Amino acid sequence: MSRPTILCATYGGGHVNACLPVAEALNARGWDVHFLALTTAYAAVLDSGASAAGITVWQARDLISEGEDALLGHGVRLAGDAPSDGPVSREETIAYHALGYHDLMVVHGEGRAAALYAKKGRAAFEHGELAARICDRIQPDLVLTTNSPRAEKAVIELAQKRNIPAVVLNDTLASETNHWLHNRSYADAICVLGDPVRDVLIASGHAAEKVVVTGNPALEPMRKLSDRRNKRTEGRHHKVVLYASQPLVGEDKLHQSRVIAELTRIAGTRDDLELRARLHPNEPQDPDWLRPPLHHVQTAALADDLLAANVLVTHGSTVGIEAALAGVPVVLQLGSSVAQNCRFEEYGIAMVSQKVTDLETAIDRALLQGFATSFSMPPNAIGNVVAVLEEMLDS
Repeated sequence: MSRPTILCATYGGGHVNACLPVAEALNARGWDVHFLALTTAYAAVLDSGASAAGITVWQARDLISEGEDALLGHGVRLAGDAPSDGPVSREETIAYHALGYHDLMVVHGEGRAAALYAKKGRAAFEHGELAARICDRIQPDLVLTTNSPRAEKAVIELAQKRNIPAVVLNDTLASETNHWLHNRSYADAICVLGDPVRDVLIASGHAAEKVVVTGNPALEPMRKLSDRRNKRTEGRHHKVVLYASQPLVGEDKLHQSRVIAELTRIAGTRDDLELRARLHPNEPQDPDWLRPPLHHVQTAALADDLLAANVLVTHGSTVGIEAALAGVPVVLQLGSSVAQNCRFEEYGIAMVSQKVTDLETAIDRALLQGFATSFSMPPNAIGNVVAVLEEMLDS
């Protein structure tokens, strides 16, 4: 096959960052690369210069034809007062909702569709319509997505129905919340971060040859950070404990407030420790709790914060995975549903603090250990994923 056609489909954030480098590598090899960039992924793909380099970039709005007024009407109604100048254009928001809701009505009928949307919002979308439209337009020889639900999952499932090789680049862990990933018939190949993730998926019933340890291209910079970090932190008198905050709700938020209170207490009583907090982009950036003796780090790059850190404390943020890859010892504070679901300790990413009152002891234990656990990923993640895709076409 002289010029294979591939469809890459992802949402934004870590998903597009994992998939886009692979798309760029395939484009450089002469593949006909199409990228369905959903929600905030579109800006990321355009900003990368992928379109100018020859990658065909699609949005949901490109899949709606002139004259489909009834379909667009659903999108207009559901988009409400979505702004025209937000991270996702109003036009795209309308198209995304229009296709998603139309699909719900086709599959479940009007009454059930309305009930599902009322209960779950756009999380109810299954996006079979969107997947069918993009595949009908492109006629791909192979598809690549990450492990997201909705549109990404729909693309994988449609490809399998049409006997198109379907590859999942699983960007982090094999969480039980991604239950579809544990279906032994899901996808034709799954690329994973490391051996512990592979072991979990094989235990779920996937064939061993189907799950390939490739690493995640988005995390390659963290893998390379370890040596630099050790040189920055060795011999320093005080130790930096970095708290990776994240938006939590309900009982988890109450638990988080107790953890923050304990971190504040530790910071006020330990001259040998400097307690720093890094806020999640979706959190308020000037919270009442972030005051001395806690220090607010506002560096743009996570790598800068990890270079300075001796220990990371987390409730289960993906920053914990990045820290472990960078060689930073990670303490997972248990007590929240987030921590329970992430299972960092089972993957060898973190040691645990069972109770909030155990946190200081856990930090000291991590400092004494002085290095991260054995969790790692192989080098050349981009090349590894490309090799899986090439083998899928040849088989």
